Amino acid sequence: MKVDTWDYVRRLRKWLDADAAPTSVEDARLLRVLKISEELGEVAEALHGALGANPRKGASHSWGDVAKELADVIVTAMVALDSVSGDGATVVEQQLRGRVKEITAAGDIRLLQVLAISGDMGAIATAVYGALGTGPRGEAVEITHTWEDVEVRLGGLILTAAVALDDLSGDAWDTVDERLRFLVARVVA
Repeated sequence: MKVDTWDYVRRLRKWLDADAAPTSVEDARLLRVLKISEELGEVAEALHGALGANPRKGASHSWGDVAKELADVIVTAMVALDSVSGDGATVVEQQLRGRVKEITAAGDIRLLQVLAISGDMGAIATAVYGALGTGPRGEAVEITHTWEDVEVRLGGLILTAAVALDDLSGDAWDTVDERLRFLVARVVA
């Protein structure tokens, strides 16, 4: 990651804080975490298109499209993490120092990597429910997690998505930096 990567992330977060519809801090956190799922859906669509897996649409996307969508997942998760923690850079740096995640199995590794990101989203959802003390249907449940647990899981998702993006682009962080610069130039002039 470049030194200014997290500066760009903070600029996007501040723009969202200032220009998004008024909401509570907790709802803003939830919406930013939920946005990751939307972006992950776009990865799945691009992956299907790159593989030509949907007979109705054929080869509708390139591997470059998949890389762009994976970068969007990472950027969105970074903004969500920074919203939850206030210092996403520290959380990710601690996780980078603390572990290396490898996925090995039979089959197309690209598909497994995207599936692993989906698993990370499930862990994030469980931690959010546990931190809020609210179940998926709004029912009160025991508080079993903290927002720090959510931070750790968001950091893990960023690293999982970075592994998938690195396999496609050769340098995940350069691709993320490029995407961040594009987004900041578009929305935070």
